[in-house]
Amino acid sequence: MNDTATSTPTGDDIRQLRKAIAGVLDTTDTDTLPAPDPEWRTRWPALAALGLTALCVPEDHGGMGRQVEVAAGSASELGAALCGAPYAGLVAASHALSGAAGDGDDRAARLLARLLAGDALVAYGRLGPDETARTVDGAPATDALVLEDAATGDLLLVDDPAGWSATASLHAFDVSRSCADITVDRASAHRLPADRVAADLFGLLLAADAVGGAERAHARTVAHAKDRQAFGKAIGGFQAVQHRLADHAVRLRGMSLLVGAAARALATDDPDSHRAALLAEASVSDGTTHVLHDLLQLTGAIGFTWEYGLHFYERRAHHDARLATNPRRARHALADHEGWI
Repeated sequence: MNDTATSTPTGDDIRQLRKAIAGVLDTTDTDTLPAPDPEWRTRWPALAALGLTALCVPEDHGGMGRQVEVAAGSASELGAALCGAPYAGLVAASHALSGAAGDGDDRAARLLARLLAGDALVAYGRLGPDETARTVDGAPATDALVLEDAATGDLLLVDDPAGWSATASLHAFDVSRSCADITVDRASAHRLPADRVAADLFGLLLAADAVGGAERAHARTVAHAKDRQAFGKAIGGFQAVQHRLADHAVRLRGMSLLVGAAARALATDDPDSHRAALLAEASVSDGTTHVLHDLLQLTGAIGFTWEYGLHFYERRAHHDARLATNPRRARHALADHEGWI
């Protein structure tokens, strides 16, 4: 089964979908103060109707091929909107389920159909040797779990809520999403084939989410610099502020290009796609948090208030890095892939 993209998306395609997502989430007005949306799940069927979870599913299973660039653009818009949906996990899980369904797994096929229709949420995480998956995005309010088995590299599907228990995560730094530590009863787990692409999709879309949030925070900081007055002129008129904002714009553009390159590699089954995904993860998980912290500094005291909302993006970027691979582990994985260690 070949689920690679059947057509190449254009920049206009991605922009139009991002605009549609913003319309559903009511975030088209970028002047609105950013804030988490605790009612995001009521909007999820409308988002699913846009085909967001079908972007990396083969056409013969109701999907659109492997439109990874479009999925990355969607993840960036969801990150900019502080949407609570566990989108990276949903896309990774949909790809894994479609692979199993293609091998004749009816259980996976039934769950995939519900996921594509917006009737079910599936969380994605990594199961450790203690039978616990730490900090699973979307838990505990998920209908099923797809977990990477650290011992074998295979995937485990747990689609009966009685087959796991959830404990509120102690690392809930990001208040725009929910997460929990999940302990699984292996007797209720259904084994799926290993799926390297699903794992790469998960990490890459988390990187895209962080970049989207950082870009929105940067745009808000630029607008603040144009309006905020000091010594009788806008603070954006001072070179020190201009240079920092310009430097951050260049850094964010570089990260966006890395995410785009990795997305294209994954979409086309490029032999170097795993390396590209690791490179994007390592760059974004380390870079966005530094950029966002300095953007907070540039907004002065108002940027640190709860109401102004920029801190939500920094929290989310840290959480994206924790869900995927933290900067140190990302660099270690990249070095290992290159054969340097």
